[in-house]
Amino acid sequence: MLHTVLTLLFFLSAGVSALAAYTGMRGWATCPDKGYRTPARVRDDPELARAANRLVAHWCAVSSVMALVPAFTFLAQDLSAFSTDPSTRMLVATAGYALVVTAVGGYPFARIRRW
Repeated sequence: MLHTVLTLLFFLSAGVSALAAYTGMRGWATCPDKGYRTPARVRDDPELARAANRLVAHWCAVSSVMALVPAFTFLAQDLSAFSTDPSTRMLVATAGYALVVTAVGGYPFARIRRW
């Protein structure tokens, strides 16, 4: 049961990151109606807007792929006939990995706010 919950959470994280990457690829990351809140300086300067969209597309795509790795691992363990309960050490490592995935996905937004 725990593997199923972890699988779904990581697939959800991958989907959200993929949507953010798609928004950046389309050039909508700096558009306040379709994308995210960005400083006016970034929205008004085409060079900064292009760089912001590129950052969001790249880092969110990386975050999405990073979230798929444990999702498929937990899915394989869940579907296996030899499924075992996860240890505390594995759960702590999974939580740490989830924090890294979140940090990678949030990096472009933190950098854009500083511009």
